[in-house]
Amino acid sequence: MTQAITTVALLLGSYAVDEFENASERLLIKGIAPEVIQEVVYQAVPYLGIGRVKPFLLALHAVFERQKINTPLTTRNQVETQTRFEKGVEAQVAIFGPHMKEFSETGPNITKHIRQWLVSNCFGDYYTRRGLDYKQRELVTLCYLAAQGGCEPQLKSHIHANLRLGNDKELLIAILSQAVPYIGYPRVLNAIDCIQSVVDESVAKEKQIPYLSAFPIGEANVKFAKYFTGESFLHMLSIQQITVANVTFAPKCRNYWHIHHAKSGGGQILIVTAGEGYYQEWGKPVRKLVAGDVVNIPAGVKHWHGASDSQWFQHLAIEVAGEETSNEWFEALGDEAYAELTK
Repeated sequence: MTQAITTVALLLGSYAVDEFENASERLLIKGIAPEVIQEVVYQAVPYLGIGRVKPFLLALHAVFERQKINTPLTTRNQVETQTRFEKGVEAQVAIFGPHMKEFSETGPNITKHIRQWLVSNCFGDYYTRRGLDYKQRELVTLCYLAAQGGCEPQLKSHIHANLRLGNDKELLIAILSQAVPYIGYPRVLNAIDCIQSVVDESVAKEKQIPYLSAFPIGEANVKFAKYFTGESFLHMLSIQQITVANVTFAPKCRNYWHIHHAKSGGGQILIVTAGEGYYQEWGKPVRKLVAGDVVNIPAGVKHWHGASDSQWFQHLAIEVAGEETSNEWFEALGDEAYAELTK
């Protein structure tokens, strides 16, 4: 599947319509679902423009007719007009990290409308569609950008996203190696240089994270990023018998107000292993936490926890066994409220 979708994306990015038509027909004959190829073509629109993508849509339609594939295919859209911006923000945060929550509001006012379009259209309309997951969409996006050239800043941004989602350096270089016949040596080598540059930047950034404890920091907390303000990391220590996670917060990072629900039992125990942070229950004073502190959080209690404004913070989160357990997330603790509580 990876080779199939990236080959199609490379042909799109290099505007090789005839080769695309031949390759699409071969892939269909081999059993690749028509919806998958169609999604790779659709995904290209915000990166290449409808003018360049339209000939590929026509070519693909011709292939479908020859292969007797009925169109239109089942709709893959999952957003409505009123939700596309919100869903676009969610997609950006899941792919790039929590710093993207305010992307549409950053930068010069004169281009604010374009950033808002990007969130709603590129990420709200396209990335949310069924048929390809985020990892696959980032792979094909990398191929569009590498193939057309001249997009190195955007290419680096999507290399970061690929690495963050688990598409490692070796996979990216393998994909670009197969790209040589389609896009040529100069663009392949330029793209590989961009990968190495991003990897070097990431290594340098990791070196800035201080040693906190014997527990691994783990990977960026992508799964729960939409419930955190700031950068956090997650490493699962145990998922058998009891669930134990090591959670690491960068300075000023904290999670949203939330409740651990349970019909009986349930709740959570925090054991602070490093740094300095805070815990607060709804309607109660904030509690300062340092290494060695233990917090018992009963089920049904609304609370938040996170790092101080100047230090990294790390704790073990132990899930207390219970019946019909679930988590409910509420509003974020805003910057002003955080500063007031923790001054």
